[in-house]
Amino acid sequence: MRRNIYLEFSLSLKPGICLNRIFLVFLCLSSSFLFSQNTEYLQKNFCHNLSKVFELGRQDNFDTYDGTLVKQSPFLPVPGYSIKLDQFPVTYVDKDNRFVGKTNLNLDSLSALKKLEELKTYVGFCLDTVQWKKWTEKNGDDSGTVFFKEMKMASAVAKDLSLNITIVIAAPKVYTVLLYIRRRK
Repeated sequence: MRRNIYLEFSLSLKPGICLNRIFLVFLCLSSSFLFSQNTEYLQKNFCHNLSKVFELGRQDNFDTYDGTLVKQSPFLPVPGYSIKLDQFPVTYVDKDNRFVGKTNLNLDSLSALKKLEELKTYVGFCLDTVQWKKWTEKNGDDSGTVFFKEMKMASAVAKDLSLNITIVIAAPKVYTVLLYIRRRK
């Protein structure tokens, strides 16, 4: 008698386990689909904002950049925009009219090299291959920054702008990655 109850109980569990597995597979597939849409949205948003930075460089050599460029009031909606580069949370224009984006990360040398390669593909996705000659790498050049020494630099060049992604030595054995955009003369 006990054996029959156990058999009936175990048989009744198997369809439930099967449904749980199907639900788990469905949940994993839908979350991976949503994750891919989210990364695609972030990439598209980054490219859109980077093109606005390029416009500013071409129009007025970053003179009107104030860090946010929010031209829209919450009370009176006016067409405007804000520039936010997701991979570079700190952005400003330095005294040489050069747009600077900082990753704000403190990395070791291998992590910095890996981040440089990651950012080359992430930023390179936004660059038009007709206008931009992409990624020539060279060792760091100390002439670009006064306070930091550059370890390695990847450059992309258009006819009117140059874009550099640079690994900078922030402190002994501490590195960070910066983005520089400058109007060419």
